[in-house]
Amino acid sequence: MSPAVKPLLSIQYLRAFAALAVVLFHACQWADIDFDIGAGGVDVFFVISGFLMWAITQDPSVTPGSFLWKRITRVAPLYWIATLALAALVLVWPALIPQVKAEPAHVLLSLTFTPHLDPAGLPFPLLPPGWSLDYEAILYQIFALALMGPRRWRLTAILSALVLITLTGLVLRGLFPLFANPLMLEFAAGIVMARVMGPQVTEKGRRPSLGMGWSFIALGLTILALLKLLGIHSDLGRWLLWGGPAVLIVVGAIGVEAGGGLPRSQTLKRVGDASYSIYLFHWPIIAVVAKLAGARHPWWLVPVTVVASLAAGLAARQLVEKPLIRLLRAGDPKPVFSAP
Repeated sequence: MSPAVKPLLSIQYLRAFAALAVVLFHACQWADIDFDIGAGGVDVFFVISGFLMWAITQDPSVTPGSFLWKRITRVAPLYWIATLALAALVLVWPALIPQVKAEPAHVLLSLTFTPHLDPAGLPFPLLPPGWSLDYEAILYQIFALALMGPRRWRLTAILSALVLITLTGLVLRGLFPLFANPLMLEFAAGIVMARVMGPQVTEKGRRPSLGMGWSFIALGLTILALLKLLGIHSDLGRWLLWGGPAVLIVVGAIGVEAGGGLPRSQTLKRVGDASYSIYLFHWPIIAVVAKLAGARHPWWLVPVTVVASLAAGLAARQLVEKPLIRLLRAGDPKPVFSAP
């Protein structure tokens, strides 16, 4: 069996920054401020997911059933709570977010991570940020199926499935906005990264040097800044325009940690640990604060909604997410590689 491996601190930091970027993106939307580049936090999450799923499944004791159980208990219960809470909120307060309709079929498809068009014809579940979880659910199913086959074919099978889904979306364009999206290639990039670099920061020879790591991070951020300044954006090319810099940033951060240059911050780690809760609950919180602020949104809307989203996410992590996981996984063997 593989030696025990703790989650990389650099990954937790990146989760914190990615969650904050997405929160800022949605807060700025309500305040009519253009910060669409903040949505690129999801691309960082996708690269990280590919990396972690490959690392987790390197433990020979992981079976398709145990893998899916860990993923379901990690992702589904909190998402169901957030989705049902939003459904109740819009039923009680229909004017809050008029575009969100809690129709029974829409709610059911959302809860089952089934990609679909909402009542307005848009490719979003009832909780709009949950679109990325529909993609994650497909990734988990691919990994579970690959775990049934021989280990020597696993990498080829997973990458082939992701490429095939991408190509299907390019041919059958109606599936592109639902799930058959080149964004699947960001998962593939994370998987290849984990295969080449290995999951442990102590492994030598397969990581950028400290200086190179910082250079990769700087290059990734510079590319994103230039894309924003030049107004370059493409839904079809997002996997490359934002996914490429996301890969550079993740590789660079892991290299910085391997080189001993990563500063220690309990605050960043806590926010990274709570990034999933922040991601799920920030959108309705921003909507409520914005609605209460009135039609003419004041200057304080962005900072207040960001702080409120972080506070709610941190509270949900401690009061709901962690207790739920402990309850559902009571008696489970300790994982070799933890993906909080």
